[in-house]
Amino acid sequence: MKVGPASYMKQLDNICDTKWGRLVGTDANGNKYFENLDEVSGRERWVEYASNQPDSEDIAPDWHMWLSRITQEPPTEMNIQPKKWWGEPIPNFSGTPKAFKTYSTTVSKLHAWEPIVKARN
Repeated sequence: MKVGPASYMKQLDNICDTKWGRLVGTDANGNKYFENLDEVSGRERWVEYASNQPDSEDIAPDWHMWLSRITQEPPTEMNIQPKKWWGEPIPNFSGTPKAFKTYSTTVSKLHAWEPIVKARN
């Protein structure tokens, strides 16, 4: 109950676990990033999303580098300028009409069966 009853219930609802640690920083989307070095390795850094429907585009590349331990210092302590190759995040279109659909350029070797309909007497 170190995080308070409201945050405790929100964490149980969202991540099915409770965590506490120091607030490292927030990003432009309003996400909060935390760290607790007393946790088991691999679980000591996490994010609390600002939106109820988080997507992969919600985490900026610099914060992603910190979460995945590519960098040890958080972006709040480093002066990371956005790189031109980062580009704008692309939303995940899975399950929507804009989802990627594969297509084949080869000619099919099988032909669909077309039934022959006879006139009734």
